[in-house]
Amino acid sequence: MDGEGPERTCPRCAAEVPEDASFCFKCGLPLNGTDDITRQYAFYAPPPRPFREKSSLQSAREVFRGIGAYMTLVVLALVTINVGIMLWGMHLVIPEAWESATSLFLVLPWIVKIVGLPGVWFVTYYILLVAAVLLSYAVMLFLSGRTFWKELTFKPTDHSPAYAVSTIFLAVLAMNAAYYLLLGFIGIDPSSGGVTGMLWENLWSLLRASVWEEVICRILYIGLPLGAVYILKGKGAPYRRYIFGGNFQFGPWEKFFLVLSSAIFSLAHVFSWDLYKVPPTFLAGLALGYLFLKYGVYASIMLHFFIDYLSFPMDVWPGDTTDMIMGLLLLAFMALGMVYLVYYSVRALELFSGRQIIKWGDPRPVSVYYQPLSPNAKYVPYDGPLTAPSFGFVCRHCAGTEARYVDGKFVCSRCGREN
Repeated sequence: MDGEGPERTCPRCAAEVPEDASFCFKCGLPLNGTDDITRQYAFYAPPPRPFREKSSLQSAREVFRGIGAYMTLVVLALVTINVGIMLWGMHLVIPEAWESATSLFLVLPWIVKIVGLPGVWFVTYYILLVAAVLLSYAVMLFLSGRTFWKELTFKPTDHSPAYAVSTIFLAVLAMNAAYYLLLGFIGIDPSSGGVTGMLWENLWSLLRASVWEEVICRILYIGLPLGAVYILKGKGAPYRRYIFGGNFQFGPWEKFFLVLSSAIFSLAHVFSWDLYKVPPTFLAGLALGYLFLKYGVYASIMLHFFIDYLSFPMDVWPGDTTDMIMGLLLLAFMALGMVYLVYYSVRALELFSGRQIIKWGDPRPVSVYYQPLSPNAKYVPYDGPLTAPSFGFVCRHCAGTEARYVDGKFVCSRCGREN
């Protein structure tokens, strides 16, 4: 408006203040320290500011984090049953393996057999695979511990390994369901492929896939190449992470080998299915590689095991009751999985683009540093008159700015005297 002076901004809080103002009306900062009234407050920090309210998007995220934590308990219960089925199935697999032979193979992406394992070597290999799943499950639960408890109580925290593996599992389920529904809608009937043998063969082959495919696709195509790159750069240590994974930053080389391993992993499935298997398997490979880089090979093994052993309760306990329970569970998994599919899709786009797509909410300000003397101010003794300011409380004895109201009088919190 006409007649008003030009506005300026406070150097502390950036609020607009009139040109003739002596104090900022928001944070109380003296804007000219030349007169006696303002000089005596130049060394005091502003009063604490209130916390910002959460955005609705941020609140929804925290609610779904808590819901996902409780769904993680359901997923872990099902996985515990499947681990029990794996152990129970040893009495079926070992006698057959003793009379049979298998082989170790590499993926180039075509399957290349490298060594045969007959009889006792087959059994030894199988027992090592069982031990790998048991160890991975134990490590995942142990490392989740306190963090997972905070997730159950809806407290903001970093994701625990159990939560991350379980919610990514839900997202992968939802992605596969949506993909095959889309194929059916446009009239495409992809090859079912996979394993169709006896129960012991399915128990064995899917266990091998859960562990050995993580070794040859994640360790061989992500961990070891990254080790070579960083050793050449002189930044190799600690070397164990190139075998066991975990604690990687998602730099250009990590992203490159993540995509490469996922492409090889997906193309290898063409020989058992068809080309329609490539898109969902590639996306699942990205999820497995992400877990390998962020948490470790134990996490990628567990996600692979979650997926491959999902339907075994219906094979071990066939019947309408089991089918109904598993059907309801899968519906619940996929319903919540759609939410996590969107969430992790956004996270993946942010990871590869390096740009924030969704702003979940302004970060809460840190606690205000509040004490009589501002930490950045140089102390200069004041010898002028202690006149009252235009706002707040000032002790007439020590110039303190905080007080308690006791029996109708202000008692200075600094010197304890009445005013």
